[in-house]
Amino acid sequence: MATDPYQNLLNLLSKFDKTEKYQPFEVISTSYKTFNEGHSHINTDVLIPRSLLSKQAPTKCPIMVRIHGGFLVTGSSRYPPWFANWTLDYALLKGAIIVAPDYRLLPEVSGKDILEDMNDFWRWIHSSGFFKVVHDASAGHIAPDVSRLLVVGESAGGYLAMHLALTYPSDIRAVIGAYPILDLKSRFYTEAYSKPILGVPNMSNDIVEEHLAMTRATSSPPVVTAADPPDRLKLAFSIFQNGRLLEFLGSKDPDLFPMERVESLATTGSLRLPPTFIFHGKQDSAVPFEGLERFVDLVRETSPASVIQFLGRDGDHGVDFEATLETDWLKAGLEVISGAWLDSTNVHSAL
Repeated sequence: MATDPYQNLLNLLSKFDKTEKYQPFEVISTSYKTFNEGHSHINTDVLIPRSLLSKQAPTKCPIMVRIHGGFLVTGSSRYPPWFANWTLDYALLKGAIIVAPDYRLLPEVSGKDILEDMNDFWRWIHSSGFFKVVHDASAGHIAPDVSRLLVVGESAGGYLAMHLALTYPSDIRAVIGAYPILDLKSRFYTEAYSKPILGVPNMSNDIVEEHLAMTRATSSPPVVTAADPPDRLKLAFSIFQNGRLLEFLGSKDPDLFPMERVESLATTGSLRLPPTFIFHGKQDSAVPFEGLERFVDLVRETSPASVIQFLGRDGDHGVDFEATLETDWLKAGLEVISGAWLDSTNVHSAL
């Protein structure tokens, strides 16, 4: 009997579903935003290394903002298979607090709403609310150092990480984009044709239509801010494989498109980008490799002074799933990021 490619994918994801990976951290879940007249909220997780808490010594900690992927349709801040082990280990090694936000998901909201969530999150992480969460969890021993801030994002999270980098470059020391979605107007996202993703053939367009019909039939459609696959994973595949991303994301607002933003900022002489490390699988079936090449070429052409490392590796989406801090290519890329992120003599304006 032939195996089901979609079930094979779920079986693969289940191999990485290990919640004990968070044991080295004290995890505090809180909200950074309310909406729907205060009746709904959006969650963020704050992960503080237990090794820092046990010292009970005054410590000012660097911050890693980590934004989850999931096609902007599914995923959550702490879904284990998509929270790369090397990211957690990197934070432990550097004594950093991880802050991992959720955000509203397509298609119930638009891309503009999602970027609004990211901007609200950014304000929250610079507010007394965030400092109080860390203060209370550490009995006042630990304080977040917002002057040393790294942003990490995978796939759709990489798209949102780049939004933050282009919007708040002076606030961010460095950026890591793992196979980020950056060339959103390419044919892959706007046209329907055969495009197996991670070995899964095209999902029927009916999946999207049925979801929309169900939403329209509800007097108060729920706004989804987190979903752990398999929840909404077929919906995500169907939207992407049938070329419908911009239908829900939006197509007219230039702020939604990183390449247009780079061109616009360069035209006005205001393009700045923190030191950036992007890596990508050359055979990536969910985010075409060529789109990342176009983005990096554009940045290098319009902002030659920008520090941007781009590494293509053989592999599909999630090329870093089994990488460790001792994996040669990752170790080399992180060396530059570590200097930009943590060097106390590294004044951002000089980068």
